[in-house]
Amino acid sequence: MEIEETKEKIIKTATELFLKDGCKRVTMDYIATSMHISKRTLYEIFANKKELLKACINTIHDEMEVNRNHLNSQVDEPILLALYLMHNTAVANHKYDTFQEDIQRYYPEIYEYFSQKHTQLFHQELSKALEEAQLKGILRPNVDLNQVFNTIATYMHSCRSESSKTQKDEWLLNVRETLYTYMRGLMTTDAILRYDAQKERFQQLFNKNEINNHIE
Repeated sequence: MEIEETKEKIIKTATELFLKDGCKRVTMDYIATSMHISKRTLYEIFANKKELLKACINTIHDEMEVNRNHLNSQVDEPILLALYLMHNTAVANHKYDTFQEDIQRYYPEIYEYFSQKHTQLFHQELSKALEEAQLKGILRPNVDLNQVFNTIATYMHSCRSESSKTQKDEWLLNVRETLYTYMRGLMTTDAILRYDAQKERFQQLFNKNEINNHIE
């Protein structure tokens, strides 16, 4: 039990340091010193920095999944879930933008693995929500869901480069409004009226369940 607790503390501290100072600058020695533990203890749990970095990223992904499941247990409206997935992915991109760039530059094989893992999970969950929305008559029957996903993925990738140039709240509002307007254009007339009336409630749920409220 003590080893597991130490492991969790190492991952938490290392993640904070990687986000603050960059994964290139943060060394194993620096992590051990910051935690006031011996290098031997650190290396007994993590053989090298790459192994520790993978553990940190895995923990981030796990916490993001817990966050998604938290909302899934509260809401059964597929369009809201779809918008929430897009919203929180945008928040995560903003929060971890520099961290992702750092990993991509110095540890491309780690970046590629986790990027594919995240994309697959995002595709799986978003596709499920969109399919359900179409079955329930919320999205028009002639909407090509594969094209919708590709459009969303392309947009979110392109707007990520702007995230560091704009204040978070302003940038996130622009992203959210763009995504909502796009999804609104795919809905049936009845669904548009129903969801426009609930937009304020959606915003409250977004704020309550935003990823930053669960991952710090």
